[in-house]
Amino acid sequence: MRKNLPLLAMAGIYVLVQVSAVLLAPLFLPEFTAFPDPSSPVNPFIYIFIVLVMTAIILILIKYGRQRIIQAIFYVSIFITMLYVFMPIFLLFDSEGILALIASLAVAGGLIYLLAKSGEWYVIDAIALVVGVGVTAILGMSLTILPVIILLIVMAVYDAISVYKTKHMIALAEGVAPMRLPVLFVVPKEKGFTMDKVEKEGMVKKEGGEREAFFMGVGDAVIPGLLVVSASLYLPAEAAPLMSANLWAAAGAMIGGLVGYLVLFRIVMKGKPQAGLPFLNTGAILGYLAAYALAYGSIGLEMLGL
Repeated sequence: MRKNLPLLAMAGIYVLVQVSAVLLAPLFLPEFTAFPDPSSPVNPFIYIFIVLVMTAIILILIKYGRQRIIQAIFYVSIFITMLYVFMPIFLLFDSEGILALIASLAVAGGLIYLLAKSGEWYVIDAIALVVGVGVTAILGMSLTILPVIILLIVMAVYDAISVYKTKHMIALAEGVAPMRLPVLFVVPKEKGFTMDKVEKEGMVKKEGGEREAFFMGVGDAVIPGLLVVSASLYLPAEAAPLMSANLWAAAGAMIGGLVGYLVLFRIVMKGKPQAGLPFLNTGAILGYLAAYALAYGSIGLEMLGL
């Protein structure tokens, strides 16, 4: 049981991000969407272009040792994202918005301070959780079913190429992890683990060495979670046993992604870095399609939101 605790912790984080995003997304105002037309099939390619550009910029900065600039970019981005997450929650208790804004600034600022001051794995995980929930909710509400499925397929292919072929995603993770930025969820395998070990030894297990912690990219929870959020928002809320049909379809996407994660984890246990999205996205899409067919009793273009 002790050996499986990291597996259960990672699975719990995966589910928590997506369930929280489903609950948070309806609280966002329409102007919070990332794209003006959520149904446009061009949206996924805009997102991928932004990912490629930002990845190239970060890799160049890593190559030339510009860690301070990288940290500044991430700190500003993370701070803004956390404001987006906390504002709609605090607005539930303050309709005027002034106190909600002050509280959001205080909490987001406090977390950034802890990240800069400590940067231990539990601080990184807490902030990564908030950021993951926020990004999943915002992007999920910004894309209808078809654009989301296109994005999941293309991102799975890109992730496989970047890990197995070009290997630049491994270089990116290795370069960013020592900076203690919340781009990875960190689950220690043993007590006493600190991020100092990652700074000194890196995150990839050396040949014959013992793994001290497991890592999962925030994107591995976010990207398949977009289908979960999109299904919950954009599918018809028809009556079904226990909960509405759209929530069953969303649950199917989440469970399918979780099954993909379990398969992925079995491979990761062997010690080599693996591309997560081919497993997670495939599972999410198949789980969604199966749950949609069962919940709505039909198979057709409606499954793609058309």
